[in-house]
Amino acid sequence: MSRVALALLVVVGLAGLGARVSPTLAFASWGNAWDEADGAQLVSADYARLEQGDDSTVFAAISVSGRYVAIQTRARNFFADDDPDPPGKYRAGGVFRFDLQTRALEKVADGDLFAEEGNEFLRRGASSPSISADGRYVAFATAEPLVAADGNDNVDVYVRDMALPIGAAGAFELVSARDGGDTPAAYGPPAIPFPGSEPGGDLTRGVSISADGRKVLFRTDAPSDLPAAGAPNVPTGQLFLRDRIAETTTLVTAKRNLETGEMTTEAAGGALGAALSADGTTVAWTGENAAAQTRFLGGENADPSFIYYLWRRVADGPTAPTRRVTGLSDPDDPACPKEAVTNFDQISTGPCYGPLTDQEGNRSGIDSQVPALSGDGYTVAFLTGSGPRPEAFTGPGLDLFLTRMTPGLSRKAATTELTRDTVGGDPTTGPPLSSIAISPDGRYLAIATVRTKFALPALQLLGEPRAVPGSRELYVADLQDRTLERVTRSYSGGDVDADVQNGLSLSAGATRVAFTAFASNLFFGDANQRTDAFVASRRPDREGGPPVEGLAALGASTIETSREAPQIGLRAKSLRGGEVVLIVSVPAAGGVRAVARARAGHPRKRRVLATAIARARGAARSNLRLTLRPVRRYRGELRRRGTIRARVSVAYVASRGGRRASASRVVVFRQSVRKKRPRKVRK
Repeated sequence: MSRVALALLVVVGLAGLGARVSPTLAFASWGNAWDEADGAQLVSADYARLEQGDDSTVFAAISVSGRYVAIQTRARNFFADDDPDPPGKYRAGGVFRFDLQTRALEKVADGDLFAEEGNEFLRRGASSPSISADGRYVAFATAEPLVAADGNDNVDVYVRDMALPIGAAGAFELVSARDGGDTPAAYGPPAIPFPGSEPGGDLTRGVSISADGRKVLFRTDAPSDLPAAGAPNVPTGQLFLRDRIAETTTLVTAKRNLETGEMTTEAAGGALGAALSADGTTVAWTGENAAAQTRFLGGENADPSFIYYLWRRVADGPTAPTRRVTGLSDPDDPACPKEAVTNFDQISTGPCYGPLTDQEGNRSGIDSQVPALSGDGYTVAFLTGSGPRPEAFTGPGLDLFLTRMTPGLSRKAATTELTRDTVGGDPTTGPPLSSIAISPDGRYLAIATVRTKFALPALQLLGEPRAVPGSRELYVADLQDRTLERVTRSYSGGDVDADVQNGLSLSAGATRVAFTAFASNLFFGDANQRTDAFVASRRPDREGGPPVEGLAALGASTIETSREAPQIGLRAKSLRGGEVVLIVSVPAAGGVRAVARARAGHPRKRRVLATAIARARGAARSNLRLTLRPVRRYRGELRRRGTIRARVSVAYVASRGGRRASASRVVVFRQSVRKKRPRKVRK
């Protein structure tokens, strides 16, 4: 069937693509911003021709600004009318940029090339896109020679300047180049030849270009002469950071001198996937051969095939150490003697033991996972199947942890467990997480999972969960408020009918999230029966919609995350009339006492303004509602001042064992101001 005929069929099935959909009555805080509807905005489409992609779109990365989305697609009907296929050949999609403001779709670079006769594969095309903050620069990998100097048949890394048309000087820049200039890398012969797609340089899609577009992180999949070797004999699996302005190429995966502890210029390799911080200073990656790159403790298994999460602040110079993000041991703990030899079991605790019961990649594979980095590189989110020490009997699925790489913090002190798989195969709480992304400010996380309930109170799910687990869905977590929202809903407000795919991307402030999904009911008019790219936008709650029950109706939250204590959650809302309502989430039966203290009275100093108590009687986690009202002696003062700012401290004592936990937050007591009625004037 010809491309034109395919396009006509797609147009017939896409009658709704050019039409706006009226809002439904169902409540949703995320949706299709363009159509002001539930669901999500379809971005793998040519709105100028009202054509949806005739083949799958496999990835979408959104710019920090939230305006542009770079997509990787196999669709053949997105090429302009004046951009025909080469004679006797055809292109399978490529990388395109979608403008969410204008709905314009623009080609970045061509995709895979095939022969029309026999469909013989000829050359790998553009893939693995990453986009700069303003959407001007798009990094990608391709075997197509896009500059005259690229004379090899290997895959190389490029950056496209979208301010310049294809064909203009400077539209494409080769990034996988030798240090100190623009000479392309040379690659050694691969172990298994693959004509048209010989390995060379490649990217981790979505996280490989800095916000300003100046720096690009790439990986080598073949022996090379990078950064400045005399021959292509530098082993495969290296990470390099390219500065496009300074024309420098810096080795990231460097070996460590085992005697002095200092970093060397010798390549260690082992990198599988990597992320670059938005400011271009820091790299985090998943990799092997960790013992050659970072400090291991006595008694640890230094098997080079084990996979770890590694981190390096490249901006600190060639001596900047490679550090472990998490793990079985804690080499960052100053109380752990350097000469100590430890028996690393799953349940012991002490200064040399890390935050996890096992290596992060030991229970379930993390070889396809990449740690997520905040814009400044210091906050790292990651998935692992290893549980928190000393919880040796957690489920085997991947769960979410957060850690800070701030100097001076041990791995135990810096790491927080955010989700936990349950033992026993519960379909609502057991399925693993499969993908993560982080917003540049480090406040928001996007996750994909089939899970509909979350066992830990560290993240409180707002609104109603999906009734029956089924499709993998998208959630966004607010790490400041410690809340979790379900993002994916159909255009009618119901459940999505197919999986969200791995590979998520967040804009600044998590106002928008880009993803791909096979679901056909995210967008009204989706009829191509292929995986498509979507953007869901955060929306203010609709007036007149049903109220959100429980915790979602209240304000920000503070969570106690100490592993030695039971975890509790605290949310608060100020009411007119001088009351503050608290919702306290507790793990089991026990007593709760809340005390609000504020500067009040005469002389004004810190005093107890209000108290409340409550008791949870059930064995399961429950939410307690407490109402704080100022004691009588301060009510008159509240009426005079209008507002009094206070700090509420909540203490919880478990009925069994007497374990304690606490949480606190700032609240505001508000007094309604009565409007004075105008006096009647006697005539």
